[in-house]
Amino acid sequence: MEDRNVGITIDRGLAKGVKRVHGLNPVLLVEKILRERIQDSQQWMARVSNMSFWDVLREACLNLTLVGTYINTGKTRVSLFMMLLLRLLQLPKIDDDIVEWLVTGDHGYKYATVLFMVYARIMWEDSKSIYLLLEQKLDDYRKIKVFNGMKFELTTIDQIADDLLICKSFFGMSLPKLINRWILEDSGDLEERESKLAEEFEKQLEEAESDDNL
Repeated sequence: MEDRNVGITIDRGLAKGVKRVHGLNPVLLVEKILRERIQDSQQWMARVSNMSFWDVLREACLNLTLVGTYINTGKTRVSLFMMLLLRLLQLPKIDDDIVEWLVTGDHGYKYATVLFMVYARIMWEDSKSIYLLLEQKLDDYRKIKVFNGMKFELTTIDQIADDLLICKSFFGMSLPKLINRWILEDSGDLEERESKLAEEFEKQLEEAESDDNL
């Protein structure tokens, strides 16, 4: 008799009692192979899998020192960053006001800032809100250590914010589709955003005109 269970795969660690996000259980927003490697890691099983939101926040503030998916070229060692992100996706959705403060507030924990930038990019479904949040970080030049899949290097929070807004993936992790900014501008949902260079040029022009009038 044919075994009807052959080939059936079971997704572990799904969020329970929560609303779907982008039509999916939030945990499924992380690709299966990455989820499996996280859930098979000793650190996940021993500590992270049982963390509350406040435990995750404390860990991000005190011990998070690297952003990325893996921490080795063989993609066998998953980063603490990804473990904390997956744990957040298992928990009830965090209030948007709390996420906004963790991203934009002056709390001094830059790696926690990045963690919740990525959380918002994944969990928020309104493209306008994502732009309004992450564009506030485009003038945040604090340095962040990352592992790009081949080597460790330094980037900045503004670059991470830009990548989250224009790229389809983040360190190999697929990101939900985001409506193009120009479409939201055409519909009147967003105002056109001037570049920092344009703003600086206008400021210098105004100063020059002021000097001429002296």
